Amino acid sequence: MGKGVFFTSASILLAVILTTTLRHHHHHHHHPPSLNYTPTASKLLRSHGFNFIANFLHISPELFSQTPQITIFAVPDSAISNLSIPPHMIKHLLAYHILPTKLTMQQLLNKPLKTCLPTLFQHQTVSITKTDYKKQVLEINNVLLTHPDLFLDQFVTMHGVSGSFASFDRHQERINLGFCEAGITRGFVNIKHEWEKMIRVLVSSGFMAFAIGLKSVTDGIVKDFPDIDSVTVFTPPNVALNAMSSPLLDRFMRVHVVVKRYSFKELVLGGSLSTLAPGKHLDVTESLKSSDQVVCVNGVAITAPDLFVSKSLVVHGIARPLSIDELSSMSG
Repeated sequence: MGKGVFFTSASILLAVILTTTLRHHHHHHHHPPSLNYTPTASKLLRSHGFNFIANFLHISPELFSQTPQITIFAVPDSAISNLSIPPHMIKHLLAYHILPTKLTMQQLLNKPLKTCLPTLFQHQTVSITKTDYKKQVLEINNVLLTHPDLFLDQFVTMHGVSGSFASFDRHQERINLGFCEAGITRGFVNIKHEWEKMIRVLVSSGFMAFAIGLKSVTDGIVKDFPDIDSVTVFTPPNVALNAMSSPLLDRFMRVHVVVKRYSFKELVLGGSLSTLAPGKHLDVTESLKSSDQVVCVNGVAITAPDLFVSKSLVVHGIARPLSIDELSSMSG
């Protein structure tokens, strides 16, 4: 399949997917009425071979208007096609190339090596891996900035890069993100106080059974994940824990706990989340119900978003427990 056919097909499919996404967001998010820089930026991007990101400025404007200021790293068309990434996951990949702050080339060069920069993709970070101020050379996730300050205005900076900051695993249909060494804060001890407070909040919010179950597996989680420093918990109501064997209870609780902290706003972007249960991931999707936006985890609706929020933890109430049958078939 030629590149022209690939981009045309992908653009058509993305237009359908993302137009639907925009309708879902209409009731809950208020974006700027227009992105005034789009026509000029698109022209510049196209003139330097960044047609795909130029198209995306028009197809999915909400991706570029989540924060007052942004930095966009424009991935070349060839890098996107070489990844062979499914169209429905391209939005996640591009969000990983957008920072929620405006940084020029000089500002990036002034930052220390291994500085971790937060992106718009689920609290994930990219890392400055090479700087040479004299030669004006900078790499992020070992990818060279080829077109620094390609576009600048009061709120937006765009840099062209030589490739993607992430790779794609076709077998698991998963985006493999870069590793940011300086961003790791080690030790459950750093979140122990927040964890205990979270359990108390669950008790007082009507999730007593789940809170008791979570408390019972805390020691095992600490033992197996000593370096854990942030989590997201999905808590269901009316959980019949007494009927579960000890191993099943442990798996049940762990599959409701996701590695890293994700607010409801971040979950709206969708994606696959790693849980504390070995080999178990949760898929976050959106649907429309009664003209309202509904975000689901493995098909179960989030009914109480951001029930508890702290620096390292966030809890979301869900409509019902995740499937017991599915958990029972898990290995481990």
